[in-house]
Amino acid sequence: MRVKVALRNLLISQLIIGIFLIFAYFVWFPHSYSTLGGFYKTAFMIVFVDIILGPLLVFIVYKKDKKYLNFDINVLLGIQLAAFIYGAYALYLKHPVYNVFVENSFKLINVSFYKPTNTYFENLHNFFYSRPKIAYTELPKDQTERTRFMIGVDLFGEPDIYQRRDLYQPHYQALNKILDRQLNPTLLFSSNETRTKLNKFITKYGGDLSDYAFFPISGNNKKEAVFAMNKKNGDAVGIIDMSPKLKLAKLNNTTLD
Repeated sequence: MRVKVALRNLLISQLIIGIFLIFAYFVWFPHSYSTLGGFYKTAFMIVFVDIILGPLLVFIVYKKDKKYLNFDINVLLGIQLAAFIYGAYALYLKHPVYNVFVENSFKLINVSFYKPTNTYFENLHNFFYSRPKIAYTELPKDQTERTRFMIGVDLFGEPDIYQRRDLYQPHYQALNKILDRQLNPTLLFSSNETRTKLNKFITKYGGDLSDYAFFPISGNNKKEAVFAMNKKNGDAVGIIDMSPKLKLAKLNNTTLD
C-alpha cells in the first residue's frame, strides 16, 4: 500500500509539473531563450522537490493504520503545493517578456526587470500567457538629450533604456535599422568550433546562411550568445550558444572588456 500511495503521488506530480514545464519552455522560453533565461536551474528545483522529494517523503511517512496519517499526508501535500507555487512564480519572474534591440545587440528583459510603464503599441502588450515580444528602442538622437539621459541612469538610478517600455516600438518598424547592424557572419563563424555550431543550427532550422541575420544577445544571467533572426520577416529563429564578443571586437576594430 505504501508503494501504491507513493506511486500515485509521483504520477500526479509528474502530470502537473510536466504540463507546466512544457508550457513554460515553449511559451515563456521559446527560441532557445532557456539558454539565457535561467530556465533549467529553476525547473530542476521544481522537479527535485515535487517529483523526487515529495513522493519519497510520502513513502517514508506512510504507514497503514498510523495515527494522524491523513494529517501527515496532507501536510506533505501542502508542502509540495507550496513548493510548486514558489517554483512556478520564480520561473515566471525569470521568464523574458521582451527581447529588446538597442544600438547593436539584443537583451532579454524579464518580468522583474522592466518598469511597469505602458507601451503605446497594442502588439507589444504582454500577458502571463504571452510569448516574449521583440521590440526596438534607441537612445535620444540629440547629443545633449542623450548625455542627460545617461547621467540620469548612471548617477541618479533612473531606468535604463532597456527598461523603458514606454519607448519600445515594434521591431519590424525598424527592421532595416536592425539588419544594418548585424554581425558579419564570415568573422562570426571563422573558427572550426563556431562553424560546427552554425552547421547544427542550419540543420535544425533549415535554409542557408544568407537567410539569417546574427546579433549579440544577453540574458538574465548576463551570459552572452548569438541571436538569429529571419531576414525576410524579422521573426526570431533561435540562439547559438557562443559568445560573440571576440568576433564583434574584430568586426568593429575595438577592444571589449
